[in-house]
Amino acid sequence: MTLVVWLFVVVFLVSAAVTGLTTVFSLCAAARPGAPEFLSRPCRHRRVACRLYGLATGMVSQCVMILTYPLGPLVGRAPRPASDPDAPTVVCLHGLYHNAAAFLLLRPVLARYGLRRALCLSYRSLGTDFETTAKELLARVRREAPGEGPLLFLGHSLGGLMARRLMAEPDIARRTRAAVTLGAPHRGSALAVLALGRLGRGLVPESPLFQTIAAWADPPDAALLSLASPVDNMVMPLSGLVVGRAGWVEEACPPVSHVAMLYAPAVARRAASFLAGAAGVCR
Repeated sequence: MTLVVWLFVVVFLVSAAVTGLTTVFSLCAAARPGAPEFLSRPCRHRRVACRLYGLATGMVSQCVMILTYPLGPLVGRAPRPASDPDAPTVVCLHGLYHNAAAFLLLRPVLARYGLRRALCLSYRSLGTDFETTAKELLARVRREAPGEGPLLFLGHSLGGLMARRLMAEPDIARRTRAAVTLGAPHRGSALAVLALGRLGRGLVPESPLFQTIAAWADPPDAALLSLASPVDNMVMPLSGLVVGRAGWVEEACPPVSHVAMLYAPAVARRAASFLAGAAGVCR
């Protein structure tokens, strides 16, 4: 029992330290002008309350993320082959240093909206680079979701950029009906300078990666949604969350932390309803 208590204490302290430090960095970044209107509007008259709520959700979600991390292989089990070839497959891609456990709570919400075939993929964050990882994910999607059945994408943080990379492939683009990104650093994050590994450090705003991303074509006729938090504590400045291109809907979610977007009911419902609606799936 003592060991369990100490485990929770360590997890809490680590979570508090990570959330506290990133919140301080985000406050410094927020002091600079240039925050996008759709993200500055929700907290305009309640900035302190929003920040405190973001800090609280950050600490809790960081604990949840650490404690559920070992469940990645369970959540990432390949779904059963679809009996209906027209049933969509939701390709779920986690963020930096995480695994398929990121979708532990999102997956049941997708199922409630009629999206029962979810392919939650884990990928390496260390000892690799963006393009190598993207090619590995492409091979897995083609292997585990073969044929011409419709695809939907749900990507958190770096997973949102990976989704955009996969959708740039002609065969994947042809099958894609919709995509939702959660807190994706579409234009990079200054905090990435502190990241471990080439993949993480390659997410700084001045990285050549973002020139490459700007050249990717979006899938034709696909519904595209970018959800971002007005108090994101990992992507800074907030302008890094902006897609800024035609065809994308950009919305602010409730003021929760970057990681808490994975566990916020309102975020899960919005993402699931958007994907289901675009795929023509009834609950």
